[in-house]
Amino acid sequence: MATSRRDVLLQGAVIGAGIIAANTTGMEAWAQNAPPPPKLRRSLHGMALNDPILQTWRDGVRLLKSANGDISWASFAAIHGNDAGWGLCPHGNWYFLPWHRAYLLMYERAVRQLTGNSDFALPYWDWTLDRQMPQAFTDQTYNGQPNPLFEPQRDATPTDTLPDSVVGQAVINQMLQESPFETFGTSRPDGQDNVDQSWIVCEFCGVSGTLEGTPHNNVHNFVGGIMATAGSSRDPIFMMHHCNIDRIWWLWRQGGGADSPDPLWSGMTFQNNFFNPDGTRFSPTVSEMLTPEPLGYTYVETPIATVSLSGMSTALVMRSNKFTSLWSTPRGGARPAGIASYSAPVTQPAATVAKYLEVPIDVDAAALAPVAARPSLPSGFEILSLATARQHYLDGPRCFAFLRDFDFQKNKNTEYRVFLNCDYLSASTPTTDRHYVGSFGFFGSHGGHSHGGGEPKKPSISVDLTAAIARVYGPVATPPGKLRLQIQPVALRAGGNADGSARPASVEVAIVSA
Repeated sequence: MATSRRDVLLQGAVIGAGIIAANTTGMEAWAQNAPPPPKLRRSLHGMALNDPILQTWRDGVRLLKSANGDISWASFAAIHGNDAGWGLCPHGNWYFLPWHRAYLLMYERAVRQLTGNSDFALPYWDWTLDRQMPQAFTDQTYNGQPNPLFEPQRDATPTDTLPDSVVGQAVINQMLQESPFETFGTSRPDGQDNVDQSWIVCEFCGVSGTLEGTPHNNVHNFVGGIMATAGSSRDPIFMMHHCNIDRIWWLWRQGGGADSPDPLWSGMTFQNNFFNPDGTRFSPTVSEMLTPEPLGYTYVETPIATVSLSGMSTALVMRSNKFTSLWSTPRGGARPAGIASYSAPVTQPAATVAKYLEVPIDVDAAALAPVAARPSLPSGFEILSLATARQHYLDGPRCFAFLRDFDFQKNKNTEYRVFLNCDYLSASTPTTDRHYVGSFGFFGSHGGHSHGGGEPKKPSISVDLTAAIARVYGPVATPPGKLRLQIQPVALRAGGNADGSARPASVEVAIVSA
């Protein structure tokens, strides 16, 4: 299989490299006209404890924690949230990624100024490569002094290990091929029709996909303590976690992922949400947050060329637009032509570790049959083109489930795994089982903001059933007229208790035809 050097490396441990460029002409031209070159955000993997970047972060955290006023640890953290609930941060809507990019930038710039290290850039925790918390954050002391990066309220121990179902390579690969943006980066708030500031803080008004629902939420809960709350940014590992989320967005775009062109997204301004190092307000628009390099940082030492999908066929562009309509259709509205929708209320008891929740949904077997017969990407290749993977994702029928308005309890150490039509399901059923769909978690509580001053929204999650349907039924079996969607809670940290429970108010299955 021929593979260009601009292809994204998708398999094995090569995701850290992410992308290889054939040439850098475009970025070189950009660099010649831009002041000064962006700083490199490095991985914590293999970083020595006395590395200048880690030492600068320790100093920066210590100085911010000892400061008062707007430029301080307490002030910055309150922007995100505190023990009373959420601040200005968006979760469960499509401003999640650009808002947190600006939030991290505030810390990075402040630390540069406070420490005098103009070369500083926030490092990232690549939890796919390093499944345990980095040592720099788990040691209680450093050089005989209290370690500013240690947070005593964490629940995870230094030997607790993140599971494949949350941060494994397959999860990363799945996210990188997703299209369009709202499938990858969480969907728009339901019913949004303007750029009023209240839509930013409309917590859980959209539907979370894999990136936010799986690694983002579950890593927060894995670390636990204040990291599992709205006040999570009081833990210094928060920034390293979110830098990796930011890096995955960057990788997705480098591999040809296209951000939403909708002005309701790109035209939103985060008015007075952040601070410049001099104490003045920083109010970026989403359109200014799309590319890291003009913001002063990057994730590679050598500038690279972005993979372009501009050559996508008209048919695939139309398919992408059809997928967009999955997210832009107001809740309860009729799905457009080419999307079959089947819904069911949930009346069963909430899912617990001891007893999974099963929701039967009646579907049209004839509509489901092409999904079951959908060919998988070829296996056996060491390197796979991300552009090819994304086009394969769009080409052919797909089936999604929307799990809406969850009531949940005690989310700190609980991962929720989704299975399809599994007759022997239990908490010990492995994620290698062919009935396994994916996993998700919940971050924070229901006490978020709601647009227009109404009741706070409850989280909604989307999962892609396509691969599981093809595995369970394949091209030769006849799909049933009923799908049984199952939710099985398990413990995130091996040996820990998982006493969380969850129940959605309803489930919708949507089949996008070829």
